[in-house]
Amino acid sequence: PCLCLELLAGAMSPASSKRIVGLEVPWKGTNLGGWLLLEPGPSRPLFTVHKPRRKEAARCEWELMVSLRSRWGDDGAAEIIREHREKHVTFADFKKIRACGLNAVRLPFGYWVVSGPSHGDPYFGPALEYIDRAVDWAEELGLRVVLDLHGCPGGESGDRPCGHRQRPHGTWHWRQWRMEESLKALRILAARYASKSNVSGIAVCNEPSNTVPLKALCGYYDLAVSAIRRAGMNSRVAVLLPIFQRCEKELVAKWKAMTGDRHLNVTFDVHCYHCFGNEFQGKTFAQHLRAVAENGEMLRMYPMVIGEWSLALGDAAWSTCGKMKEHDGYRLFGLAQQAAFRQASHGSFFWNWTEEDNDLEWNCQKCFQQGFLTGKSLAVDLPLWDGIGEDPLEEQLHPSPSRPNVCYGDKVFLRVFYGSYVDVDGKAVFAQWTHKGCMQQFIFCRAGVSARGCGKARWRTVRQGDLVRLRSSYNGRYLSLGKNAVSASRATSNRSTFRVSIRDADLLKHRGVVFLQCPDTGRVLCADATYDGLFAHFINDFGLWQEIAVEKRSRAPALQTRSWPKITDAPPSVPWWLDRRGISTPRAACPASPGVPLSRRSIKNIGSKTREPMTASTKPTAKRRRRMITEQEL
Repeated sequence: PCLCLELLAGAMSPASSKRIVGLEVPWKGTNLGGWLLLEPGPSRPLFTVHKPRRKEAARCEWELMVSLRSRWGDDGAAEIIREHREKHVTFADFKKIRACGLNAVRLPFGYWVVSGPSHGDPYFGPALEYIDRAVDWAEELGLRVVLDLHGCPGGESGDRPCGHRQRPHGTWHWRQWRMEESLKALRILAARYASKSNVSGIAVCNEPSNTVPLKALCGYYDLAVSAIRRAGMNSRVAVLLPIFQRCEKELVAKWKAMTGDRHLNVTFDVHCYHCFGNEFQGKTFAQHLRAVAENGEMLRMYPMVIGEWSLALGDAAWSTCGKMKEHDGYRLFGLAQQAAFRQASHGSFFWNWTEEDNDLEWNCQKCFQQGFLTGKSLAVDLPLWDGIGEDPLEEQLHPSPSRPNVCYGDKVFLRVFYGSYVDVDGKAVFAQWTHKGCMQQFIFCRAGVSARGCGKARWRTVRQGDLVRLRSSYNGRYLSLGKNAVSASRATSNRSTFRVSIRDADLLKHRGVVFLQCPDTGRVLCADATYDGLFAHFINDFGLWQEIAVEKRSRAPALQTRSWPKITDAPPSVPWWLDRRGISTPRAACPASPGVPLSRRSIKNIGSKTREPMTASTKPTAKRRRRMITEQEL
């Protein structure tokens, strides 16, 4: 139901003249995760209701199946899974999805739903009738479907999204992925749904491990696309190739080197999350918005779809957005992502439609109800920045107090690279909490002055190269370096004296980043996310782990808190994948339902206030009329 445009020039590389494919009306949809492949959260309340006795709750479908079979027997377990599949997603959900203005769904499922479990796997299947049901419901309501082989035989990784979480790391090996069996499942899907006009995409796997050699992964992708096409799904249907925890440039280059232009309508599936890993946990709200803009630039380089995204943010984001309320933060972040994702040639899918009620940022229904996601095309205007010095967006979102300079005697908070703040509890020093309370407050003291005061240096700004001591305002103890770890000591010594190195500045200000080096040992303070503590492992090492952001308590006036990035109507523009074809007027989206084509009458009126009479030369052919009906009604 989507017109696929084979475009020329410059998609894979600036000098390339190879073809790419983009959808004239990209997908804008949601995932139906937790229905046909079970995960804690999306499959609520299955994992909590059937928690094993005296054991932790299951963490993947494999563990849940083993537990259910052990407790209820094969027949009892099968009935529990059947009941879940019958009730978890219904026709009413598809109606709500359509009412939100979405035009597509991504349907994740395990291979066992397609071909039945093999090699003794404890799953229940086949259950193709549920995929049939989803495709039929979507067709009735005018929704497109992307079939997603979310769990491959043997697993494409050792993580729970593929159905079987295998720990510790190293338990799973990439050769356990039964690729030939995966191709068999794809052939069954392609043959069964090739005639379904609303099935417009098929994903060959989901989030394959980065331990799979690149050559082997691209080889599987090549075989998968060929298998799908030979089974009857022509280039009308896009084939999704995941890029997960890899450099997109390297994978695309390898793919092009191996396949050239042999395959049409292939797009790369990326997942844009902002909450996993220490890097994203430590990003400020401004840095998250800049990362969103960078994603938009990436999406302009290659044919891509965002198979999964959410509104979940790292810990530091919420402590670096000033007095912004949670509702405003989610809305700003959501609109910024939607604006960036308009650059994706094949669209995007929110994860997930159903989720735990308290996981707002993952729940598509709740996000629409709260106004975090919108049907309008809006733009978030970020201030210009050349990457030198501090980003002006930081001041907008996390405004400075009336005296931004950090002076001796000021109470400050020390934020480490994974978003937590240094705190003192007796002699122990940690970095485990993301809130700023009395236990997290410190005072800069000039080295060599009286133990409790700052001497004549009080209210003087901390400068590059100063020797300082950091005293807890909670219990009066000083940060002091032991053999490797940092503790809190009542007495001062050479081990409690640190030289300040300020990044990109001579004076320390609110939000400034410093490195604290002990002159006595040469070691630099660093945080360790594994132990939630402060250490000094390395000598003369000034890297990410050693970065400490210094924050004063901000009491910004109300006028300042309104200077967040402005949200405006997005100006009409030609998507890049259409622009390269020379199409000046792409099919617009209905203002009330983004991503859904305009009615036939509206399309004929584009660029004109009056409807031109239809003549024999302008009357669409029967084939064109069928395509218009399919595209525009859907």
